[in-house]
Amino acid sequence: MSGHICSVLVLDDEPNVRAALSRLDLGAGISMYPCATAADVAEVMAREPIDVAIVDQRLGPGDPPGLEVLSRIHRDDPDCFRIIFTGGADLDFAAAAINRGLIDAFIAKPWDDGQVLSLIHQGAEACLLRRHNRALLGELSQRNCDLITFNANLEAMVAERTAHLREAHERLKQQQQAIIRLETSGVVSFVARGMAHELNNPLAAILGYTERLRRGAEGDTARRLDIILGEVERCRQLVDQLRRMASPIDENPVQVDPVAALERAVESRRERNAAVPFTSATLPIPRVMAAPRALARVLDEVLSNALAFGAVRVQLSGHAAYGRVRLEFANDGSTPSEEVAANATKPFFTTRAAAGNRGLGLAIAAGLLRDQDGHLELSPAAGGGALVTVTLPTVEEMETASVSVAGGGTGRVLVVEDTPMVSELIAEGLRERGWEVSCVGTYMAAREAAAGSWDALIIDQHLPDGSGLDLARELSGRFRGRIALMTGDVAALEGRTEGLPLLGKPFRIDVVASLVASLALR
Repeated sequence: MSGHICSVLVLDDEPNVRAALSRLDLGAGISMYPCATAADVAEVMAREPIDVAIVDQRLGPGDPPGLEVLSRIHRDDPDCFRIIFTGGADLDFAAAAINRGLIDAFIAKPWDDGQVLSLIHQGAEACLLRRHNRALLGELSQRNCDLITFNANLEAMVAERTAHLREAHERLKQQQQAIIRLETSGVVSFVARGMAHELNNPLAAILGYTERLRRGAEGDTARRLDIILGEVERCRQLVDQLRRMASPIDENPVQVDPVAALERAVESRRERNAAVPFTSATLPIPRVMAAPRALARVLDEVLSNALAFGAVRVQLSGHAAYGRVRLEFANDGSTPSEEVAANATKPFFTTRAAAGNRGLGLAIAAGLLRDQDGHLELSPAAGGGALVTVTLPTVEEMETASVSVAGGGTGRVLVVEDTPMVSELIAEGLRERGWEVSCVGTYMAAREAAAGSWDALIIDQHLPDGSGLDLARELSGRFRGRIALMTGDVAALEGRTEGLPLLGKPFRIDVVASLVASLALR
């Protein structure tokens, strides 16, 4: 058996699919085993325990359907996290398979690499919890047998074993709750966010074209078009509710005192009877905009990481610059190497696997910070020890002003959107108001078009060859103040756009025209 932490098996008869998945950066300690046939799967599982299995539903001639292969895997290893590949987003098929207990999740082709990586990491964690849960059940059974054996003769042994039994039972309850939360949030988040994004594009087109028809309609036709507009708004609200299902904890950023957040993290560890290093702070430390409970969890992981590497003291200091607050947590533990510092926030990277460490602490902390437009990094401290740096927005950066202007104007607008009906709708609506509009559908095409002169740029977040936010950051130096981001999931980008205006789908064309006019005035 190899020394890696997690094994991922992929079964697909298409070589290009196997090659594409093999190129994913899974993180340190995760191994992938691409297979072309069911026979290859049996060979791999004979020599290697598999934590996550991704199987295509439609395999080549001579092989059974993917669901049957996953059913065999479940029979041989019930802890394995099972994912089905399907050529279309067939929710009825996926729901039926999940209800029958044949799969844990599904991936629709074509897939998004980021969502696939997230689902693999969630699956690996779920599998680890299942195996841990099974081990705890075995331990519980063994201790119960010991209790029966010694009950007749040793009352002291009974008391000791009872204490151990209660401890194992509590740990078992916690693991069961963690499995339920992880599996539910993983599947719901993956399906809900994907559906929200896919539904908002056609809703945007329906809303826009209906508005245009409504302007020239009268009588009964106008009344029916008003009904369509009302129903589209109802659909938009339903999609927003579906998206919120993917976020089990809804916590808005507020002003937070980092020292108070550190004190809450220390108190939380004491309540759990966990070790606590000596903590102190060099005042003053600026306030930050953050989600309070999430930030306290981040600082809990920072303290846990310091203790794991022998730290006795943790010193907090902080300062603000360029709209960000830099919080520095220096500890006197062992000094991290370059390799450890570079990989510290990657899931499943750990130098202490033998001690039961899963390499998820700082990775979880970094993920919580990303949702708050924050960042975390580990580096050697001056004079020895480790330095964990957390950056978050200042209070001033989170304040935004709304602008309301007329939608007409003259100038040149670049629309970067890969859905033709959405880009066509925006272009026609702006041209009617006097704007000159050009549309491109990819990251690379937008970079080439940006060589021209533009008064305003509207960039969709999800492009086929890159992130719209990354493109906006790249072009912000030349078009400062004249760029807006467009997305079907506004909540996922709030707090991460560095001041860029957000246009949510579906939208009214008058809103787009007003936004373009405000950008052109900057």
